[in-house]
Amino acid sequence: MGKNKYYCKIDGKIYNLKKIQDIIDENPEHPDIAKIYIAAVEEYHLPTNTMLDSVITFNNNEIPADYNEALKRMQEYNQASLPKSPLKPCCPRCGSTNIRGHRPWSAHSACNHCGYTWW
Repeated sequence: MGKNKYYCKIDGKIYNLKKIQDIIDENPEHPDIAKIYIAAVEEYHLPTNTMLDSVITFNNNEIPADYNEALKRMQEYNQASLPKSPLKPCCPRCGSTNIRGHRPWSAHSACNHCGYTWW
């Protein structure tokens, strides 16, 4: 992939994310995360649970060369920055403890940080 800042490997497939880079370049200090998410889903047909917008933000507003590796680094960082409490439930996707619906009587849980949902 070299030095081309548009290319990103996601789940083994290489994508040319020029449209997303254009969104970032519109306002590099505060890129429009909603536009990035919409482009990822509608233009590139990525799954809705892909956290490309969060990974780009975590990666200093740059498209990572390897999404899965950048996602792993983000998850490790989030896990390391959480208080160590084995009794507090956390999101299996990003590690946040800011979740809703995680009760013994609730079959559905959702993360207030990344939006991931699980049963």
